[in-house]
Amino acid sequence: MKPSKLTLTEANERNMAFESEVSSFLSAWMIRQNKPEILTSHSQSRSYLGYGALRDFFSISGNPMGELLDVDSIFNHLNRAEHLVYFDPISSDPLFSRAEQRIYNLARRLDKAEINIPFRSVQVNKQTEFGDIAEICTYPSDSEELRYNSGNHFASRPANGNVFVQNSEHCKLKSDRNLHILYKIGFLEDRLQEIRSFNHTPDNKGHNQPVFFVICSRHSINEGHFGTSLVVMDPHLPEIPRRILVCDTLLKQLPHHPRWWHHFLSAYSNVFGYAVNEFIEDLSHPLQKVNVKGDDPFRHDWDCPYYAAALANALSELVITNPELLLYGSTSEVHQSMCQFMPEYYYSTGEIKPRSEIQISNRKKRWNSGQQLINGLKTGRYHSLVKNNQ
Repeated sequence: MKPSKLTLTEANERNMAFESEVSSFLSAWMIRQNKPEILTSHSQSRSYLGYGALRDFFSISGNPMGELLDVDSIFNHLNRAEHLVYFDPISSDPLFSRAEQRIYNLARRLDKAEINIPFRSVQVNKQTEFGDIAEICTYPSDSEELRYNSGNHFASRPANGNVFVQNSEHCKLKSDRNLHILYKIGFLEDRLQEIRSFNHTPDNKGHNQPVFFVICSRHSINEGHFGTSLVVMDPHLPEIPRRILVCDTLLKQLPHHPRWWHHFLSAYSNVFGYAVNEFIEDLSHPLQKVNVKGDDPFRHDWDCPYYAAALANALSELVITNPELLLYGSTSEVHQSMCQFMPEYYYSTGEIKPRSEIQISNRKKRWNSGQQLINGLKTGRYHSLVKNNQ
């Protein structure tokens, strides 16, 4: 893994300054509370500041993250850019101060989606009373499944719903009259039903141009993996698609289909009939590493949402820049052209980048997702994003 741009010493200095800021914030909060159970039952206030104060603040405050982010020094630290973070050279875990890690964990404990900062916290059952990350040696002896879990590391934690909202918002900006981006919570078959019932109107010249639908969704209720599809429809033939290209993300040996190819076929045949399966084309990109049990959990690849988003963006760009290719080009030509719109994963030659470089790109995306949510909480944009994606 590529070393951090920030040195360990610099990161520790920044973290110490942040600890001081949080302590000052909590000291002022304790005075404002003026509650005997807080001010008198903890005779050693310094000890209380170091342990229970932040936990109690999250329990008592009606808007704990909002209050914290109103303090510029706290906001600036939580919102710092990826190059100002020290990442462990092996596990890729960011170096957080105790207070910062507690903030993320305690926010997750409240079970409110809008303050669950992506990838920066562990599950509630892996936290201590005060919001620290529990040592694995403290897990119950029969908790093998809990021990062996990708959620223990920043680089391999599954994405939460906030990441989906962010990726969806970015991709939908490309929507145009004949480009419809169906990037919604739900499953592939739900999106295909939307296409089946779509009412297309001719353009202002009366032309019935082909309509392109870019879909990004989970495969099915039984298979939660994310995938992307391009469906081309002729407005005067709404019963059957003109062309269907489906993209999976898992590493595989071409020309073999991805392992859940049958989920694609099932969804399309349920909506358009079994005949449609004869011309579904496989446009998969071998981006995602297959997780192997026994490998270190931090090496597991749970970046499917970012791969699928990159594929959706690439297909959308091709609709805008070269629709003829999507109508008449071969799958290999389309595949090669998509690569130019995914520079984080492919070289300009179309050759896929080494796994180490892909991991660096995904690590940055993961950090930026948290940064984007923190900005959204600060500016009040978060709730409007969720509403638009429901």
